[in-house]
Amino acid sequence: MSASEFPNPNTDGIRGIVNAQIEAYRARVVVVRNSRVLVAMIFLISISAAFIAICSVLAAISQLYPLSNLTVARGIAAAQWGISGLLFALMCPFMWTMASKMAHPRVRFDSSGVEFNLGTKKAPLQLLMLWDQVSAIRQQRVGNAQQFTVKAADGSYVQFNSYTFFRPKRVARLIAERTGLSIQKI
Repeated sequence: MSASEFPNPNTDGIRGIVNAQIEAYRARVVVVRNSRVLVAMIFLISISAAFIAICSVLAAISQLYPLSNLTVARGIAAAQWGISGLLFALMCPFMWTMASKMAHPRVRFDSSGVEFNLGTKKAPLQLLMLWDQVSAIRQQRVGNAQQFTVKAADGSYVQFNSYTFFRPKRVARLIAERTGLSIQKI
């Protein structure tokens, strides 16, 4: 078999079909944002944590009084309830902040490019990357989260993870489909 018999990937035959499929994906406008129901559930978990913290502190106080009935077992129970209250009190602002950060991010795909809005309502962070500017899509595991980096040819980049979107890999796949690039695991 000679080299002339192999298909040339630079010809319009194969490349034209791939480009047509990518152009068909790009023509559809898609907006991806977090589910409002799931964000509302995180807000409810935060409020529930505050309620449980208050109840735990009250249970700790009830174990301590009356002081005449205080025993070692009741003291340990009061300490356990107090530690539980403290942990739930710390969980409340963490969950509230997480829900606040996840309420506003969105990604908009259209025929010109991908528009990222990853900030909050008070501090929006917006970036528009044209399709021909996207040079790489990278995935890496950072701690307990999957982090994705979309790099542009001009050196700018956008990072998002599972604390930004509930399904960050879906966002990365949509970008990969529309650019014809693959997601590189680091």
